[in-house]
Amino acid sequence: MLIYKSRFLTRGEVWFDDEPDGTPVDWIYYRQRSSPVAKGRWKYFYTRLIDLAKSPAELLSEMDEKTARKINEAQERDKMRCERCEPIDSRIMDEVEKMWNEHADARGSARLDRDWLKKIIEAGTLELSAAREPGGKVLVYHLNYVGKNRAQALIMVSHYRSSPNPAVRNTINRANCLGYWNSLLRLKARGLRYFDLGGWYPGTTDMLLLGLNAFKKGFGGQVVREYECEQILTMKGWVVLTIVKMLNKVERSRPLSPVVSEGKANARSAIENKISPAF
Repeated sequence: MLIYKSRFLTRGEVWFDDEPDGTPVDWIYYRQRSSPVAKGRWKYFYTRLIDLAKSPAELLSEMDEKTARKINEAQERDKMRCERCEPIDSRIMDEVEKMWNEHADARGSARLDRDWLKKIIEAGTLELSAAREPGGKVLVYHLNYVGKNRAQALIMVSHYRSSPNPAVRNTINRANCLGYWNSLLRLKARGLRYFDLGGWYPGTTDMLLLGLNAFKKGFGGQVVREYECEQILTMKGWVVLTIVKMLNKVERSRPLSPVVSEGKANARSAIENKISPAF
């Protein structure tokens, strides 16, 4: 169980169907359980799982033709290579953070939470890899959470959106596909059963998220519905989290000006999503 301490509360974080280790905490956040936790609140979480028990040939055959072609072109034409990196190397993590925050600042969304990642790194459950061009330049970083039997794609960062050159963007896209493919092979070799593509949008209106769905669908796998749960264990936890939810409700109820930018709207959403974990 990962432990996070804030000014007010101590939070435990448990992944998949693992169980808490008994460390005293005010509340526990369960990520992607197969069933709701007893005496807790929950919400649905959709994601896409790839079964790593299949052979590499089977995994490739279940991919979209375009995705498989991009992987092959990245290897054969672009001569890219993928390598594992050490997440304890602060210089690499600084670069990951810089690349993430460039996009976050441009879109008005949440910046990278290094404190959250730090606990995952300390627990030895963060895998970091890079896709490099022949000259050595990193095009894409992939960060995966690795559990006992399952891994999840946590973060992918690149300079994709900041490049005005379509050819460069296409090269980065191929590097991204190759990075995911190498993650699948590497985690399969370690004996893990599933690779989780990190979420799936069940709606029909958000074009950006639908585009991400299409990208993930290209790697095959199946969509599953799981549960994100929170279990409050102390009175202090109940009081603080109740106040936070009330503040979030008030914030959401405030009308936005017709001239508010999309960036400000995204920033509000980021604040709402960040308040609860921060406590």
